[in-house]
Amino acid sequence: MSEPTQRPRRPTALIAALVILPVASLLFAMAATHLGGPRNPDTSPPVIALVFSLLAIRFGWARATSLAFLAFLTILWLPGAVEHGNDSASTQQAAIYVFVATALFIAGAVLAYQPVSSEYYKLRAQPK
Repeated sequence: MSEPTQRPRRPTALIAALVILPVASLLFAMAATHLGGPRNPDTSPPVIALVFSLLAIRFGWARATSLAFLAFLTILWLPGAVEHGNDSASTQQAAIYVFVATALFIAGAVLAYQPVSSEYYKLRAQPK
């Protein structure tokens, strides 16, 4: 009998990134919901980022896509959070969500593109 093919093990840095990136997406969605309500059209990009962040568990291309969406959200939301962070209680809470999401995005991006993480996706893509 042949031995089963061993899958490469996910490095710890990649596991941390795969946990951090969806949380950052959720925090951006919480900020949008907090400011505009649940039917706010601004919640769509964070939800798309969340979907791609979850797909990054399996696919390497989704890692880059989720980071691109999160970078877009950071560029879109961070200036407003800095400018309106002290206006009222509701905008202050949304600004805190954006600040934490930005910090998590940066940490997740660094962890997701460490050499061991990139090597995992290369090994995973090789035919068995």
